Amino acid sequence: MINYENACKKLDELMAVLLDKGLTVPQHLFDDLKSARNLINIYRSSPSELDQVMESSPLLQIVEMNLLTIAETSISKEFADLWQRKIIAAYQEETTGSAGTATFVSGVPKGAHWVRLKTSEVTIDEELTILLAQSELSTKTQDDGYLLIYGRKEDVKAFLKKVRQKVLEKGNED
Repeated sequence: MINYENACKKLDELMAVLLDKGLTVPQHLFDDLKSARNLINIYRSSPSELDQVMESSPLLQIVEMNLLTIAETSISKEFADLWQRKIIAAYQEETTGSAGTATFVSGVPKGAHWVRLKTSEVTIDEELTILLAQSELSTKTQDDGYLLIYGRKEDVKAFLKKVRQKVLEKGNED
């Protein structure tokens, strides 16, 4: 079983390290991590449901991707790689409790994998539009400034990976 609680703790630690180094961590990452924790607590008594919910809700993936991107662009690739290994190990540690998953997002078809992206914090607006056009994903702009992106899990993960790479490339150009 995947240990989401330990992963949250590692992501908290990474946030603290980044803040201690004087870096800015966007508020939405704190919010997303808190939402992930709430989901974990809600489904604590049903581990199989927690796995389903966390698979359909990429909150931890978003936080991880963004924090590792900040770490790599502001500190070093080696630092980010070290933390990525720590986070992976945290997911794999034996669980002592139970948890569950499954979330509902209005407008997203049942079973679709989804992610919310704060477009005002993405510095690759043109590339983002191109990546979305190349993907087999659907999008909806939300009132709170987020872009809801959804589709098959593999497509969402591939999209997030491409976005991270583009952000890193953009950071190296500046």
